[in-house]
Amino acid sequence: MNNKQVIVIPARMKGTRLSGKPLIKILDKPMIWHVWNNCIKVHNEKQVYIATEDQEIYDYCNTENIQCVLTGRANTAIERIALFSDIVNANTYINVQGDEPLANPEDILSIIEYNNCHPDRIVFGKTICNEADFKNYSKAKVVCDLNNKLLYSSRAGIPLNNKGEFISAERAIWIYAFNKSALDQYYSYRSGTHLEIIEDNEIIRFLEIGIPVYCVDLIGDSWAVDTLDDLVKVNNILKKRNE
Repeated sequence: MNNKQVIVIPARMKGTRLSGKPLIKILDKPMIWHVWNNCIKVHNEKQVYIATEDQEIYDYCNTENIQCVLTGRANTAIERIALFSDIVNANTYINVQGDEPLANPEDILSIIEYNNCHPDRIVFGKTICNEADFKNYSKAKVVCDLNNKLLYSSRAGIPLNNKGEFISAERAIWIYAFNKSALDQYYSYRSGTHLEIIEDNEIIRFLEIGIPVYCVDLIGDSWAVDTLDDLVKVNNILKKRNE
């Protein structure tokens, strides 16, 4: 079966910590452009889209000849992809977050290749977590079984030993692959599920409604921009890469 894969980059101007961040410039280019540029390095440009509820982002994309789809309002990035899937038909929707200007093209390709082998699975990335990130509540940690099936994900430091100490851990890299059926089921619980709301961690909704999720090891050298400090860090990294 031909597995039509599209990459979807969800983005919105409203933000609780850094409003308007998709269009904040990093090295003279909006953040969203950097994400898109990393995606087209490993996937056909005609199959890469930005999904947004904001006319401002849509207008920017039009000026740059970047494919963009206006969706209705969404509570989470995954909900936005579900809305996008009602507009653009595909077998698989690869999600690269709009606040990941350092998203590694090799990691995106790894998710694409995993999906080709397991098209019916929901999958996202993980990597080794150091102790500093383990204690950082902005970084989601993951716990998987021996077959890399997700058991739980939390912003809290998990797992701990019986003395409450860090031993080893893995953290999430938010590059996903979804199928249409899973997205539709996810969206039917758009008021949110109990643990998802407590954790502010949208992937947990799948576990709560009984849909299995898998993880795959990635390089994981990206850095999401959630705060002004993150913006400074990413800007410095890109400057060094361009030297």
